Amino acid sequence: MIPLLANLYLVCTLLCTVWMLGDFNTPEIVSGGAPQGQTTVLATLGVDYLMEKGKPALGVAVAISALPLLAPVAWLLVRRMARSEVQL
Repeated sequence: MIPLLANLYLVCTLLCTVWMLGDFNTPEIVSGGAPQGQTTVLATLGVDYLMEKGKPALGVAVAISALPLLAPVAWLLVRRMARSEVQL
């Protein structure tokens, strides 16, 4: 049973990582970055640089910084899904 669910676990991990990196509402509404920016995630940091500090180049850089993390995970997921075939 567990080997059949391995690919599902990988897909769920990738999607949860993507959603966590892009989640803006929860940390902003709940705490607003308080105390002293300890609840800041990539999405809130990018918006902070872009809107509040007036540095759009840093806001874009924060958004792009997630790609080196997500690209290898997505590549591994695609390779594993193409390599493994499940027979019932």
